[in-house]
Amino acid sequence: MAFTQIFALVILAFAVDALDWKNCDEISPGKFTEITLSPDPVKLRKGERVRFGGKFTVTGEAGTEYKLHIKLQKKVWFTWVTIPCRSNFGSCTYDIGCNQMKDVLEGAQCPLENGQYIVKERTVTLPDVSIPSWIKNGKYFLRVDLSETGNKRRIACLEATLGVRS
Repeated sequence: MAFTQIFALVILAFAVDALDWKNCDEISPGKFTEITLSPDPVKLRKGERVRFGGKFTVTGEAGTEYKLHIKLQKKVWFTWVTIPCRSNFGSCTYDIGCNQMKDVLEGAQCPLENGQYIVKERTVTLPDVSIPSWIKNGKYFLRVDLSETGNKRRIACLEATLGVRS
Protein backbone atom coordinates (compact mmCIF):
# COMPACT_ATOMS: atom_id res chain seq x y z
CA MET A 1 0.00 0.00 0.00
CA ALA A 2 1.46 3.32 -1.04
CA PHE A 3 0.49 5.12 2.18
CA THR A 4 2.29 2.59 4.38
CA GLN A 5 5.33 2.60 2.09
CA ILE A 6 5.52 6.39 2.13
CA PHE A 7 5.27 6.63 5.90
CA ALA A 8 7.67 3.74 6.39
CA LEU A 9 10.25 5.40 4.16
CA VAL A 10 10.03 8.61 6.15
CA ILE A 11 10.49 6.71 9.41
CA LEU A 12 13.29 4.56 8.00
CA ALA A 13 15.20 7.59 6.87
CA PHE A 14 14.69 9.75 9.95
CA ALA A 15 14.28 9.68 13.69
CA VAL A 16 11.54 12.24 14.30
CA ASP A 17 12.36 14.53 17.22
CA ALA A 18 9.39 16.90 16.88
CA LEU A 19 6.34 16.63 14.65
CA ASP A 20 4.14 19.65 13.94
CA TRP A 21 1.36 19.24 11.38
CA LYS A 22 -1.67 21.03 9.95
CA ASN A 23 -4.18 20.76 7.11
CA CYS A 24 -3.16 22.99 4.18
CA ASP A 25 -6.57 24.58 3.69
CA GLU A 26 -10.10 24.72 5.04
CA ILE A 27 -12.04 24.11 1.81
CA SER A 28 -10.88 20.59 0.90
CA PRO A 29 -13.49 17.88 1.54
CA GLY A 30 -10.93 15.72 3.39
CA LYS A 31 -9.15 16.77 6.58
CA PHE A 32 -6.89 15.06 9.06
CA THR A 33 -8.21 15.61 12.58
CA GLU A 34 -5.61 13.55 14.42
CA ILE A 35 -2.22 11.99 13.74
CA THR A 36 -0.65 9.55 16.18
CA LEU A 37 2.97 8.44 16.24
CA SER A 38 4.42 6.13 18.85
CA PRO A 39 6.97 6.15 20.36
CA ASP A 40 7.50 9.89 20.27
CA PRO A 41 10.27 10.69 19.56
CA VAL A 42 11.19 7.82 17.26
CA LYS A 43 14.69 6.47 17.83
CA LEU A 44 16.51 5.26 14.76
CA ARG A 45 17.45 1.76 15.96
CA LYS A 46 17.31 -1.62 14.30
CA GLY A 47 14.23 -3.49 15.52
CA GLU A 48 12.44 -0.36 16.81
CA ARG A 49 8.67 -0.74 16.34
CA VAL A 50 6.93 2.45 15.24
CA ARG A 51 3.13 2.79 15.20
CA PHE A 52 1.17 5.45 13.33
CA GLY A 53 -2.49 6.16 12.74
CA GLY A 54 -5.03 8.93 13.16
CA LYS A 55 -8.44 10.25 12.15
CA PHE A 56 -9.64 11.62 8.82
CA THR A 57 -12.92 13.44 8.11
CA VAL A 58 -14.73 13.73 4.77
CA THR A 59 -17.21 16.63 4.45
CA GLY A 60 -17.93 16.69 0.71
CA GLU A 61 -17.68 14.77 -2.55
CA ALA A 62 -14.32 13.02 -2.46
CA GLY A 63 -14.01 11.20 -5.81
CA THR A 64 -12.65 7.70 -6.43
CA GLU A 65 -9.28 8.00 -8.22
CA TYR A 66 -6.46 10.11 -6.85
CA LYS A 67 -2.95 11.44 -7.32
CA LEU A 68 -0.88 11.64 -4.16
CA HIS A 69 1.82 14.31 -4.43
CA ILE A 70 4.58 14.24 -1.82
CA LYS A 71 6.92 17.20 -1.44
CA LEU A 72 9.86 16.69 0.92
CA GLN A 73 12.32 19.49 1.64
CA LYS A 74 15.30 19.89 3.96
CA LYS A 75 16.34 23.22 5.42
CA VAL A 76 19.92 24.00 4.41
CA TRP A 77 21.22 27.22 5.93
CA PHE A 78 18.48 29.75 5.19
CA THR A 79 16.68 28.01 2.35
CA TRP A 80 14.57 24.90 1.73
CA VAL A 81 16.01 22.34 -0.71
CA THR A 82 13.60 19.91 -2.38
CA ILE A 83 14.61 16.25 -2.10
CA PRO A 84 14.01 14.60 -5.50
CA CYS A 85 12.11 11.34 -5.94
CA ARG A 86 14.53 8.41 -5.76
CA SER A 87 13.39 4.78 -5.30
CA ASN A 88 9.90 5.98 -4.25
CA PHE A 89 11.35 8.27 -1.58
CA GLY A 90 11.42 12.05 -1.64
CA SER A 91 9.21 14.38 -3.68
CA CYS A 92 7.19 11.76 -5.57
CA THR A 93 3.73 11.34 -7.11
CA TYR A 94 1.64 8.17 -6.75
CA ASP A 95 -1.63 6.95 -8.29
CA ILE A 96 -4.09 5.91 -5.56
CA GLY A 97 -7.41 4.15 -6.14
CA CYS A 98 -10.45 4.24 -3.89
CA ASN A 99 -9.85 0.60 -2.92
CA GLN A 100 -6.45 1.60 -1.55
CA MET A 101 -8.17 4.34 0.50
CA LYS A 102 -10.47 1.63 1.90
CA ASP A 103 -7.37 -0.27 3.04
CA VAL A 104 -6.23 2.79 5.02
CA LEU A 105 -9.54 4.21 6.33
CA GLU A 106 -11.54 1.94 8.64
CA GLY A 107 -15.16 1.54 7.46
CA ALA A 108 -14.65 3.41 4.18
CA GLN A 109 -16.64 2.57 1.03
CA CYS A 110 -16.17 3.67 -2.57
CA PRO A 111 -16.85 6.44 -3.25
CA LEU A 112 -15.88 7.85 0.15
CA GLU A 113 -18.96 9.05 2.02
CA ASN A 114 -19.12 12.00 4.41
CA GLY A 115 -18.06 11.07 7.93
CA GLN A 116 -15.13 10.51 10.23
CA TYR A 117 -12.78 7.61 9.58
CA ILE A 118 -10.06 6.07 11.67
CA VAL A 119 -6.75 5.82 9.84
CA LYS A 120 -5.91 2.17 10.52
CA GLU A 121 -2.92 1.87 12.78
CA ARG A 122 0.18 0.54 11.04
CA THR A 123 3.33 -0.79 12.65
CA VAL A 124 6.73 -0.63 11.00
CA THR A 125 9.80 -2.45 12.36
CA LEU A 126 12.91 -0.48 11.51
CA PRO A 127 15.77 -2.32 9.81
CA ASP A 128 19.41 -1.32 10.13
CA VAL A 129 19.72 2.04 8.35
CA SER A 130 23.18 3.23 7.34
CA ILE A 131 22.78 6.91 6.46
CA PRO A 132 25.32 9.38 7.89
CA SER A 133 23.82 11.47 10.71
CA TRP A 134 24.94 14.73 9.11
CA ILE A 135 22.61 13.94 6.17
CA LYS A 136 19.66 12.91 8.37
CA ASN A 137 19.88 15.55 11.08
CA GLY A 138 18.06 18.83 10.55
CA LYS A 139 14.68 20.36 9.85
CA TYR A 140 12.38 18.89 7.19
CA PHE A 141 9.13 20.03 5.59
CA LEU A 142 6.64 17.49 4.23
CA ARG A 143 3.56 18.31 2.15
CA VAL A 144 1.13 15.54 1.22
CA ASP A 145 -1.43 16.67 -1.36
CA LEU A 146 -4.24 14.32 -2.45
CA SER A 147 -6.13 15.38 -5.58
CA GLU A 148 -8.71 13.83 -7.87
CA THR A 149 -7.06 12.31 -10.95
CA GLY A 150 -9.39 13.70 -13.63
CA ASN A 151 -10.10 17.29 -12.61
CA LYS A 152 -7.13 17.75 -10.25
CA ARG A 153 -9.47 19.02 -7.51
CA ARG A 154 -7.77 18.90 -4.11
CA ILE A 155 -9.30 16.30 -1.78
CA ALA A 156 -6.96 16.68 1.20
CA CYS A 157 -3.65 18.32 2.02
CA LEU A 158 -1.34 17.96 5.01
CA GLU A 159 1.82 19.88 5.90
CA ALA A 160 4.28 18.75 8.55
CA THR A 161 7.52 20.10 9.92
CA LEU A 162 9.89 17.51 11.32
CA GLY A 163 12.86 18.07 13.57
CA VAL A 164 15.14 15.12 12.87
CA ARG A 165 18.02 13.58 14.80
CA SER A 166 19.74 10.22 14.66
